[in-house]
Amino acid sequence: MLKKQISLILLFILIFGFTPFSIYASENTIDESDNTSTTDKNVEEGFFKALLEDEGEIWTSPLRFSLKDWALVAGFSAITGYLIVNDESIYDRIKSYQRKNKWVDDLSPVVTLLGDGNVSLGISALFYASGLVIKDRKAKDTGKLVLMSLIHSGIVVQLLKHLAGRQRPEAENGVDRWDGPAGFFKRYKDNRDMFYDAFPSGHTITAWSTATVIAHQYNKSVIVPIISYGLATLSGFSRVTEDTHWLSDVFVGAVLGFAIGKFVYKKRSQKFIIMPLIGNGQTGITIGFKL
Repeated sequence: MLKKQISLILLFILIFGFTPFSIYASENTIDESDNTSTTDKNVEEGFFKALLEDEGEIWTSPLRFSLKDWALVAGFSAITGYLIVNDESIYDRIKSYQRKNKWVDDLSPVVTLLGDGNVSLGISALFYASGLVIKDRKAKDTGKLVLMSLIHSGIVVQLLKHLAGRQRPEAENGVDRWDGPAGFFKRYKDNRDMFYDAFPSGHTITAWSTATVIAHQYNKSVIVPIISYGLATLSGFSRVTEDTHWLSDVFVGAVLGFAIGKFVYKKRSQKFIIMPLIGNGQTGITIGFKL
């Protein structure tokens, strides 16, 4: 079908520019060996300066992809393409299961709130405020990192939504349609967002970027990553049961959210720096932090 052909063309144009850049590529851009210069640079940077620098790295990350990264891109694109082609039938099966199981209707409206931007901003503020009150540096940093990831996620997801122009399932009872960039201005006419802003899922990218930062910040506890990613997954699936997204929207949002959260964590999180101290008749080590 022409609709599916257009959707797949759009998919590969978009995905190859906005793939999970941080899973491998970002690891190659952070030089852990140059501890002194990296530390000085990060300490001196303000929040907004760091935000702008990271945004530049995000959008130029495909230029630094290795063959391994492109292999990851190909796999990610293949899965997304498969889901797009089968989204309508997948949606029908999920809705059929939902109609037979009332607990889905009870749980779905609750867990979907975990991807709401205001909820994630509240989580960020709560971590930061509690860090100030109890003088917990990690909690305070977590609040800042969550906020950073939310800003990056918002920018990425809105650009993709405007380029894709995909219709939500609720618009025409499960009919998939893509308008592409032509839907850029249409979505603001007569409050018709549902016809043009499905791909990818904003709630899912928000939930996953938040969960990823928290899971990495507190990765010494087994339960924190399990709870974080578990709730993010439930929030993502709820977007389908709430009739607001297709499964491919959720999948892309989850991968991008994870990538952005991991990128922010690896680039800006606090880390111990241990360096030898030799000179002035002294021998030992110095311990510092990279912010």
